Order: sequence, then C-alpha cells, then structure tokens
Amino acid sequence: MDSATAILIGAALATFGWVYTGRRGRTLAKKQHTITVMMKANFDQQFLADRSAVSDYIKGDKKLPKNILTAPSHADKRASLRRVINHYEFVAAGLRNGDFDERLVKDSERGVFILVYSNLKDYIWSLRDSRERMTIYEHLEWLYTRWEESPPSAFWRFVEWIKGT
Repeated sequence: MDSATAILIGAALATFGWVYTGRRGRTLAKKQHTITVMMKANFDQQFLADRSAVSDYIKGDKKLPKNILTAPSHADKRASLRRVINHYEFVAAGLRNGDFDERLVKDSERGVFILVYSNLKDYIWSLRDSRERMTIYEHLEWLYTRWEESPPSAFWRFVEWIKGT
C-alpha cells in the first residue's frame, strides 16, 4: 500500500470517529436533558399537587364539568389542569423537535400521555373552540396519534435515526 492510500484511509477513519463521537455526545446529552426534565417534574411540589388535584379527570374516573372554562368556582381546577397539560405539551413539543429522547419518555410515561390526551380531549377541543386557535396542545395531540393511533413506519423510524432525532 502506498502512502497516499494510507493517508486517505487514516483520514476516512478519523472522520468516521469524529462523526461517531459527535453523534454519541448529542445522544447522551439528549438523554440527560430528558431525565433532568422528568425528574424535575416528579419532585416539583406544585406540579405534584396540581396533578393530584386533577388525577380523577386524567384517569377518566370523573368527567370535567361542562362549565369548567367559564365558572369562577372552577378557577383552581382550571389552573391545575392548565399547568399539568402544559407540562405534557412541553415534553411532547420537545419530543417532536428532537430535543428529548423519545424511547426514554415512551418507556416511562407513555400511558400517562395517552390518558392525558384521551381523557381531556373534550376539554382541549373546547379550549381550541373558545380561543379560536386549533394549535392549542397540538404537540400533545401529535404524540397521542404517534403512540396510540398510528406509530411511525419502519421507514420513518430509519429516517429519524439518520437525522439523529
């Protein structure tokens, strides 16, 4: 083998190592960021209190009152619902944009995301109608569709893997 070929092979291997190291670093950082957000929520006293206050609605044990959007007597429930759903919307947006590790969230909280959207779908749609904005909680709906109704095909999972998301 001549020296030019050896240099090209060495450069190709070095480039491959550099690309692999960068990709692996991004993957590990994404997982760490995901764990940090999930753990912060699980130890945040306000979030835990809000989730406890609305857990019957999330689980589907109780139906939300029809006038929850307007009645002053439901202001506390409305605020708790908003904070809880906003947390799950934030995580869903992070997943959709590739900022969080989807497998980690799916393995640990898939059921909660499915319950939140499926049992609060009417509330979300009434919010969208009242504000005339169909984009309210769109990422949560996207994640519900992705995980519950139609998971991505093998082709799209491969494309996402290539992109690093």
